[in-house]
Order: sequence, then C-alpha cells, then structure tokens
Amino acid sequence: MEKKTHIELGQELGIFTISEEAGSGLPLFKNRGFIIREELIRLIREKNRQYGYQEVWTPHILNVRLWKRSGHLKMYKDRMFLIKTKDEKYAVKPMNCPGHCLIYKSEVRSYKDLPIRISEFGTVYRNEQSGELLGLVRVRAITQDDGHLFVREDQIEEETTNILKIVMEVLNLFELKDFKVKLSTMPDEHIGSIKIWNKATSALKRCLDKLNIQYEIKEKEGAFYGPKIDVDAKDSLGRYWQLSTIQLDFNMPRRFKLEYIDKDGKKKTPIMIHRAILGSLERFIGILLEHYQGKLPFWLAPEQIRILPISEKYIEYAKEVYRYFEEFRVTIDDSDATLEKKIFNAIKTKIPYMIIVGQKEMESKNVTVRNFLGENFKDVEINEFVNTLREKYKKRFYI
Repeated sequence: MEKKTHIELGQELGIFTISEEAGSGLPLFKNRGFIIREELIRLIREKNRQYGYQEVWTPHILNVRLWKRSGHLKMYKDRMFLIKTKDEKYAVKPMNCPGHCLIYKSEVRSYKDLPIRISEFGTVYRNEQSGELLGLVRVRAITQDDGHLFVREDQIEEETTNILKIVMEVLNLFELKDFKVKLSTMPDEHIGSIKIWNKATSALKRCLDKLNIQYEIKEKEGAFYGPKIDVDAKDSLGRYWQLSTIQLDFNMPRRFKLEYIDKDGKKKTPIMIHRAILGSLERFIGILLEHYQGKLPFWLAPEQIRILPISEKYIEYAKEVYRYFEEFRVTIDDSDATLEKKIFNAIKTKIPYMIIVGQKEMESKNVTVRNFLGENFKDVEINEFVNTLREKYKKRFYI
C-alpha cells in the first residue's frame, strides 16, 4: 500500500491547513495540531527540567542593531524579514540566540553560576526560497525547542554529551532509528579565527567519539559562527531531514561582550552552545505523521479515546462511561450511524482506543475496548482500564 505524505495526512486528520491567503510557508494549525504541538513541548520541558534549563521568552522583533552585532545582518540578511518604522529599524527574529545573550548579560555571572542553560519555545521567521517550501518540513514560521548553554571551556564536553543523550532518548522514544549524524565544519563565510574554529570542532569530535556515535564530516557546512552536530532522520519516503542540532560558538559571546568572574577574580568569556532536540515542531510533526502514517502514539494523539454506543438507547450509559475518562482526550460518537460505520470512522481518524458500549456492557458496568491495531478486549473493568491508560500516558507508551 502506497504511503501518504504528511500533507495528505495533515489535511485528512484535521491537523493543519495551508492557505495562500495567509502566505507561503505559513501553516495554520487546527486544534488537533495544537494538541500535538503542546504534547511535544511537554516532552521537551520535562527533559529540560531534568537537565537544569531555565525557560525564558523573547520578543518576535528586535532592533536591527542587535542583528548587526550578532553577525546575522551581514551573513543572513537575505533570509530575514526587516521592518522600518519612523524612528528605528527592526528585524523579525530568525534566531533566538541574540535575545538569550542579552538575558545572560543582564546579570553579573560567576564561574560558580556556569553552566547556565536557557530554553525557549520560540517562533522564528526565515524568508526561505518559495521553491523550497514544502508542507510542514520547509516553512517560514519555525517554532524551535531552542536552547542555549553558557559554559566554561572545561564544561563543553560534559554539556554536549548530555545534549546528545537527550537527542538519543527522544529519537528512541519515537523509534526513529534510521538517522545520520553529521559534523559540519567551518564554512567559507564565517566569523571568528581559524584557531577558535579548530578548537571548537575538536571538542565536538571528542564528544561523538566518547559516546561511540558514528558520524560523517560535512566540510564547510557549519553555521557561520561555529561548527555543529546535526542529526538527520529519514522519513517514510526515503528523504532525510535535519532534526536535532548542537552548535558550538566561541564567537557570539565575544561580540556581545559576555563575561563571568573566574575563580582568580578575572573576567572571562563563556562559550555558547546552541541546541535544539526536535529541531522545529513543524518539521518534526510532519516527519511523525509520515513515520506513523497518522497512527500517532496514544500519549500524542489529538483524540485518544472515542466512545461508541451501539445505538441511541445506550447514549446515557456512554455518558456515564465518559466521566471515567475525562482526564483524557475523549469524545462520544452519538451519531445515528451503525456501529460498523462508527468503528470505520474511528479507524479512519486514527483513534488509538475505541470503547464500545451496548446492552451487555451496560448490565455488567464494564466495556469492550478496541484499538487501532485491530485488537479487541471484552468485559474490561473501567477503573482498571483508566489506571492502565494513566500509566501508558505517563510513560509515553505507543498503544
């Protein structure tokens, strides 16, 4: 059976829409898509808390002087949206890092304070070429699970290794086993000295070697401010897309005059690590839709449970059953359709669990359960099933 693209699945399942009236590369997420986004954010927030990140928020536009200082205006201008007002020039942010630099700079820092780990689920905007735009995997509005770490030089390897561990944990959760790891080196157009670049590249190599991760070298494909590690996952159509990224930056902290007081009382410049685990929520959702062909894991599914009364006279019992499952994303199909049609509709909509109620279930005060894998479970005790689902949701089981 031919696999569907994420664009087809997204339209069929009511996850997102693309409208030329809104503009190219600007997908509009419906409620079902919003739920998926929120669940992915919840996942990364848990990882961030586990590894000591502080979540922040920065504005969508910042003064153009900031982008000049960061180097973006020179190296990235063609992909930026610029705004001119009567008195000032602004740019819609293509990255979150300059704002995070200013947050770091807002306080006096000691060597004891480092590492400082900042995270933001920030939407950035990039003027991608119209011919390159594609569904959710190549867009102009990009919501990153972004993070920036400000570290001492002796902390680089430990922090980078921890980021790689998170990346592998997340990829394993989604069983995205077909991926490539790339180490990208200094491009022709860059900022900073070759000595600093060599130092940064060597540090990333040591981290990959320490974890026995196989990788390929991508010459001259680093970010303009530093070398990077990228993780590319393969979609169901055989295409590779960049997801996770780790970028080591000795340059931007110098440009922003970031400092910390070292143990000898002298001012030192921290090193900055840019990282994203999912990459962009939009691209990650697109890849997941194709990876699972719409049958998203129970914890991630926009609609987790649908209750199917066999006929109209069992709707009241269906409502009783509904109350047990209110903590989940649950609906009742109270339409006039036959049970077979209701099951067909639930399967078509990729609902993980269907709860069937009729005369037998009403008398026993139990339910019949069917999942989207076609498995059936009869005479299921309701409270026991609720507890099972709580555990599945908490541990992020597939089904």
